[in-house]
Amino acid sequence: MAPTIAVLSGELSREREVSLMSGKAVKKALDALSYNAIEVDVDQSISEKLRKINPDLAFIALHGPYGEDGCIQGFLEILGIKYTHSGVLASAIAMNKVMSKHIFKSLGIGIPQGYVISREDVLNGNIKIDYPYVLKPINEGSSIGVHIVSSCEDYLRLKDNYLSSPSVCAATIAEEMVIEEYIPGVELHTAVLLNEAIGTIEIRPKNKFYDYEAKYTDGFAEHIFPAEIPDDVYQMTLEHALKAHQFLGCKTISRSDFRYNPKDGALKMLEINTHPGFTELSLVPEIAKLTKGVDFNDLVEIIIEDSLQCGNVKGKINVEQCY
Repeated sequence: MAPTIAVLSGELSREREVSLMSGKAVKKALDALSYNAIEVDVDQSISEKLRKINPDLAFIALHGPYGEDGCIQGFLEILGIKYTHSGVLASAIAMNKVMSKHIFKSLGIGIPQGYVISREDVLNGNIKIDYPYVLKPINEGSSIGVHIVSSCEDYLRLKDNYLSSPSVCAATIAEEMVIEEYIPGVELHTAVLLNEAIGTIEIRPKNKFYDYEAKYTDGFAEHIFPAEIPDDVYQMTLEHALKAHQFLGCKTISRSDFRYNPKDGALKMLEINTHPGFTELSLVPEIAKLTKGVDFNDLVEIIIEDSLQCGNVKGKINVEQCY
């Protein structure tokens, strides 16, 4: 009898629509693979829904807070339900851009210079980084709430937008943000699958940067594979992505994001994503297809079978690399 898979998507985060797209794509793949797949829109009645379904596994197709940050993972562990992707601790640390950068730095991986800044300091202009800089939420994904501030005019425009409608723009400038130097150059994304860094893709967005629109709208970004960067830099992306994945105890799959400045040769790691997207334009399925010949359905099956057989990583850090 085929295992019952609950595909968790939706929820109320700002990435709800992307999550629903991922969930539908995963459900379609599971149907083709003859699993008993049931889509579940996550809300406050999720406990009752899951108890009624009694799944063998939950495929987490959630994005953003509560889906990627360890919350749903801990909830599923309390219910005794196996789930896909990384465990509680890896998910929580990876989602937090401050904590994850501390980890990267401790592993000898270059990161942009920056710090945590309050909304009050942003609005009052108490900023210690020169233009251009990046202002981003601590724990959002899909480039939601990210601003590249290139000049005083950009800053004043951002400030005026918030002050003119603070209730609407509260998420635009959160109470606490990360502010960091802008790294000019090349946008790079590296996929890790089953404990192997399988490839790095270069993204050339048509917009100012690889924002939400560019990520989920066909034709808004050019995908270059393999990334057109020096061989030693390419190899470094693979090594860094795998090192971070293993140290955090990530499971099955992850995607690490980098910026490379060809003028000074600097490679900086921005973040690691433990729940990369599964839409038609998502990068990990594309890299898996191009490097391993693994199509979308095969990739979903790999994640399912790995999660059914091995269970979940329950907050384990690779202590052998600590000292």
